[in-house]
Amino acid sequence: MNISMKWLSTAAMVAILAACGGSDKDNTPDSLYKLSGTVSGLNGTLVLAVNTNNITINNSGNISLGSQFTSGTSVNLSITSQPNGQSCQVSSASTITFANADINNVAISCTNLQYNVSGTATGLERPITLQYSYGAQTDSTEINGDDNFTLPHTFVYGNEIDFNLPPAIGHNCTITPQNIVITENVNNLEVNCSTFGQISGRVNAYNTGVALNGAQVEVFVLNQDSEPVIIQTVLSDDNGDFSVKGVGYFDRITLRATADNYVTRSEVVRTSELNPDTTVSIGMLKVDFTETFAANEAKEIIDPNTALRITLPANAFVDGQGAIYNGQITAAITNIDASSDPAIMPGYYLAIDPDSGEEMVFESFGALNAVFSDSNNNPLQLAEGSKAQIRIPLAARGVNPPATIPLIHFNEQTGIWDVEGEAQLISDDQNRKYYAGEVTHFSTWNADYLFESVNISGCAIDNQTQLPVAGVRMISDGVNYIGRSVAYTNVTGEFSIAVRPNSEVLLSIRDADGQSNTMRVNVAAGNVNLNNCLTTDQGAMIVSLTWGANPRDLDTHFKGPTIADSLTDRFHIYYARSSSTVEGVTMYLDVDDTSSYGPEILTIPRFPLPGRYIYSVHHYSGSGTIYQSPTRVEVLLNGISYVFSPSEDDETSGINNTWLVFEVVVSNDGTVELIPIDSYTSVRNNDLPAAVNLTPLMQLPPKVMVD
Repeated sequence: MNISMKWLSTAAMVAILAACGGSDKDNTPDSLYKLSGTVSGLNGTLVLAVNTNNITINNSGNISLGSQFTSGTSVNLSITSQPNGQSCQVSSASTITFANADINNVAISCTNLQYNVSGTATGLERPITLQYSYGAQTDSTEINGDDNFTLPHTFVYGNEIDFNLPPAIGHNCTITPQNIVITENVNNLEVNCSTFGQISGRVNAYNTGVALNGAQVEVFVLNQDSEPVIIQTVLSDDNGDFSVKGVGYFDRITLRATADNYVTRSEVVRTSELNPDTTVSIGMLKVDFTETFAANEAKEIIDPNTALRITLPANAFVDGQGAIYNGQITAAITNIDASSDPAIMPGYYLAIDPDSGEEMVFESFGALNAVFSDSNNNPLQLAEGSKAQIRIPLAARGVNPPATIPLIHFNEQTGIWDVEGEAQLISDDQNRKYYAGEVTHFSTWNADYLFESVNISGCAIDNQTQLPVAGVRMISDGVNYIGRSVAYTNVTGEFSIAVRPNSEVLLSIRDADGQSNTMRVNVAAGNVNLNNCLTTDQGAMIVSLTWGANPRDLDTHFKGPTIADSLTDRFHIYYARSSSTVEGVTMYLDVDDTSSYGPEILTIPRFPLPGRYIYSVHHYSGSGTIYQSPTRVEVLLNGISYVFSPSEDDETSGINNTWLVFEVVVSNDGTVELIPIDSYTSVRNNDLPAAVNLTPLMQLPPKVMVD
């Protein structure tokens, strides 16, 4: 009985203890776990939310995100604050649950935000370069014109960028701001440019004056290494006009004009602070003739009208890649005889002396232009090692031609001629003289004599103010030799221009800022100092008459009112009355040529009265006709060139011996209008029809002919 009771008491105690929670092991707290991971690419401060707890992270590397997590606990990870200039994200799972273990694979990756930099540009005539530096790196981009631009690189937060605009031809440019620090996209850069130096011009057919629409004009200048670089290409409009702004200031700017069926033409001009804007007339010669032949056959090209000839070997031409060309070749050939007008020769009459390397003036004895192209009109050139024989006809006005003469070719980009070889004076079976030589490439080839020049020195003043005129262009054309020289006046209006010794020249100012009368100067063996200044007039009209060997003598006639708008009271300028003064304005026939070619030059400083004026050409003596000669009249008015030639033939040695060329209508406000007439009449009726009926018929006095 006692034993049983003892057992029951023990069992009861066990039951009571069980009800109270059991052993010490069952009473231990849950295990706690850690959350950790890594951050990569961080360059600032980010805030990571771990459930509701925000943790600030300042560096890349290992991170601890807590150590009090129990098994079964879920954690949401989110970035509540991004670092400046970066985008960070949880690249591992953003929601995780603990399962009786630490979690150490949380991954956060950060990348830099990329910012664009852009702006606007105004005032550009051609692309300019923008340089920008950030850190140790310097880059550049080209801004192509007046428009929005964006830098090709992107930048990161905190990048400091410095901007620089290197000098650009013909442009003064600024950029605002010059320095920025990247904190966001930038779109407020401003590039503002102004230009300096401008060329305005007109492209026309030299012989007829017809405007050439769509002629391509390339503008070349010399860079710091004296190498030609093209700065712009423009096309002429319906009137043949073109304009190039922002050309800068250069002593020599070469304009190369090309047009279908015309000889490539290069004109040389200058701009400066004294004369920032200039005008130019580009008169293009029509190609004389073309001929097509097979490249794999030897060819002799013969001009039926002159002694010009080109002899070519077979397989002599290469294309632009230097490969031998085997197809059909078209040759465009032109004889260039500057006897009547030195201006038809491209560029200045300057060549590089091969001995000294210096520029020298030369006299021309004839030239030719030859261009060869493939069946697609792509240019061809003689292959290396190939040679061609050429014959350059002696110029009609070539005086005392040397037996041997240098051959020079024209550089269409520099505007200078280069000596390459020599030519011999020979006569063909028709007793026509020519210079024969050998060439290794084709362009414009000239048979020329380089000479040691002397100088004509003088000054230029404004006719109205009598003050010196700076920066205007002086021109000297040879009378007894074929050549032209160009110079510019300095700040005090003085000039020095190179001419041939023992010569006679026609000296004048021909510039958009003023024109002068033409002075005939006799030059001996030494320098010449002029006693009187040439005078310029802003509104001057210069009329130049040129023609061929026949007729021997053509004469200028110019008539106009001595009373405003009068058709009865009129002056008459011609060879027997070479000047007329009306209202204090003296108008001149500067030159009267009686032995073929011309020029005869009429200078009208300004029109003295409103009314109607008329210019005509009289066939005074010699065979042939005005049309056949051919005759050319060029008018320079307000810096613009106008060319007239007769459109039809007539027997001008008979009754209709005068070509009425143009009328000038001057209004009361001084506006000048040039109106073509282009008809034939008698010299006795060489005035406006309304005036002819009101005035007596004129009788011409005889004149002395000069050989």
